[in-house]
Amino acid sequence: MHLDLEGVRAVVFDLDGTLFDKSKLPFYLVMSDPLYMFVLNNERKARKTLAGVYFGNERTYYETLYGKVAISSHISAKRAKWWYDHRYMPTMIKVLRKHYRLRPWVSELLPELKRKGVKVAVYSDYGCVSQRLDALGFNPEWADVITDAPSLGGLKPSKESVMALCALLQVSPGESLMVGDKDETDGESARRCGMKFQLVQ
Repeated sequence: MHLDLEGVRAVVFDLDGTLFDKSKLPFYLVMSDPLYMFVLNNERKARKTLAGVYFGNERTYYETLYGKVAISSHISAKRAKWWYDHRYMPTMIKVLRKHYRLRPWVSELLPELKRKGVKVAVYSDYGCVSQRLDALGFNPEWADVITDAPSLGGLKPSKESVMALCALLQVSPGESLMVGDKDETDGESARRCGMKFQLVQ
């Protein structure tokens, strides 16, 4: 994979669909935990309504998410949180470990960027990023920052969350490149902040 690194001091990689091909991921998740299929579907719908909204902190974001999932699933917000923490994320990690691997270019490109002095970040809309990367065989030494959008206050394409990420990397948006598989989230995140963007297909 070739990146245009002119004037770039940091590269931000999306995780799902970018560092690995996420084909059939919803199918595997449903098959691994069919009892909660309806909650998974409602969680996906709730996320879409929260895309780009800045909540200021992780706690407020998750309280809002669990509240929406609870209403649509006819369960309590506490039960929705339990499902997310104890069923959804553990199932996700298990599925990734069993069915998925990093794209072939990842293990070559990211260390090469580090050797060139370019900072590397992995930035996902979902939590448990380090655990999910470990399930895929990712070496944490390949990245300077591994984080998720909720912990920075809001899902992509929240401008404020990406600005917070740039602060963690100690670079300006204009010196950064976003690499992702979705123009409407990854690309829009970059455009809102004045970052370069490269689409992975």
